[in-house]
Order: sequence, then structure tokens, then C-alpha cells
Amino acid sequence: MNSRKFSDQELRTFFSHIDLDNSGTINAIELQRVLLNGDWTPFNTDTIQLLLNLFDTNRNGTIHYEEFLGLWRYIEDWKRIFVAFDKDNSGNIDINELSLAMNNFGLNISEEMLSRFVKRYKIKYSTLNTLNNEHQKKVIVNQKVVINQGNLTVNFDSFVQLCVTVKSLTEAFRVLDGNHDGWAKLNYEQFMELIVKYK
Repeated sequence: MNSRKFSDQELRTFFSHIDLDNSGTINAIELQRVLLNGDWTPFNTDTIQLLLNLFDTNRNGTIHYEEFLGLWRYIEDWKRIFVAFDKDNSGNIDINELSLAMNNFGLNISEEMLSRFVKRYKIKYSTLNTLNNEHQKKVIVNQKVVINQGNLTVNFDSFVQLCVTVKSLTEAFRVLDGNHDGWAKLNYEQFMELIVKYK
């Protein structure tokens, strides 16, 4: 994804090029073709679906231009955050950089929990680059390649997915934490509702 700011007219033209079937809307497949990480790999389908769910206001599985405009600006905002915390300019956020980002967001999450999140969101779709690298351990899961590297890093789209998920879960927890003391009491039904909502 390009880091320069696009004008409204440029985005409208870009939207029409993405909209291959000229339907006036973009679906997940069309969106994934244009949202790329710094290493030119496409965003994974989980992140694409998360973004569609956030911006598809009429819940028809596609986004029209105004929804796309909101999504694009949202991605630009996350890109600025990502670049600000990618201190070594590696194109990935490591566990220390992620910890700084979370603290900046006002979230006090232990390094152990962040490591779990990183492992959960460290998913890349198979590309020639990842499949031909013999120095990384690979496990195939539903046509996803999970890269098990010694260092804990996430690329841009995984960073977005991780942060949006943590932010959503934190907001849900704060609603249940009536005393604001870091503890929430919930019954089984409330627990299941959270699982369904954020799964």
C-alpha cells in the first residue's frame, strides 16, 4: 500500500479500476487484490473480512465508494501508526515495538499476552517468497502458511487485525468492568455473546 495521500478524484478513479464487474461496489476478492503489505504480499482474507465487516454498513458483503473511502482513510491512519512504531524500518513490528504501540494506545498488556497475539496473527498466505525460503518452518493450514520464526514480528495487515481485535475486546471488557478495576463478572450467556461477536 502506497504511503502517499490520495485525492478524492484519484481514489474515485482507483475505485472504478478495482470494481472489475462495474457493479458500483467492491467485494472481498477485489479488495484483496489492491491491499498489499510492504513486501507486496496481499492482506490475508481474515483482515479483509474484518475490514469489510467494519465498513459494510448495509451488510451486503460489498462496499460502495463512500464505504471504500472510509476504509481507505482508516488503512492510511493505521499505516501511519505502523510506520511510527516500526523503529528499525523492517516492514514488520516486533514484540518490543508492539508493546510500545499498545502502551501508546493506553493498553497495558503483558509481553506474554502480546506474544500470544503475535503468534495468533502471524499468518501469511502462500507466495513464492514464503514457500521457497528453507530457513523458515512452514505449516500448511487451510491454504494458509503459518511462518514460525524465532523472532516475534507481524507485518502490516496482521498488525491492523491484531490491534483492531485487541481494541474491540478491550472496549467490550470495559463495558463489563463496571467498577473499572480490571475485573469483570459475566455469566455464560454474556461470555458466549462475546465469543460470537468477536470470533
